[in-house]
Amino acid sequence: MPYAIRNAKGHIIALLNEPAVGAEEFVSANHPDIDLFLNSDGDLNPKFALAESDRDIARVTEDLIHLLVAKNVILFTELPSPVQQKLLNREKLRSSLQGSVDNFLDEDEYL
Repeated sequence: MPYAIRNAKGHIIALLNEPAVGAEEFVSANHPDIDLFLNSDGDLNPKFALAESDRDIARVTEDLIHLLVAKNVILFTELPSPVQQKLLNREKLRSSLQGSVDNFLDEDEYL
C-alpha cells in the first residue's frame, strides 16, 4: 500500500496509496518508519501538525455553532445554505460512527 515521501533527513513526511512524483518508494505497512510517521507528534512534519490542528479547530467551530444554536443565540436557518449543508453532512457522518448525535435543528424547525 504506502508509497513514501521523505524529507532531506530521510524521515517520512507523507504516505500515498499510489506512486507519484517524489513518492516512488514502496514501504511495507509494518516498516518502523511508517509507525514513527503515524505516531509522530508533528515534530518531524510541521504540515502534519498544522493539518491536525485544522481538524481540531474545525471540530471546535462545529461544537461552538451547535452551542450557539442550542442557546438560541443564532438560528440554524440564519447560516448560509452551504454552511447548513456542510454541518448537516458532518452530523450524519458523526451519527453513523457514534449512534445518535444531537440534531442542529429543533423538532419544529425545517430547512
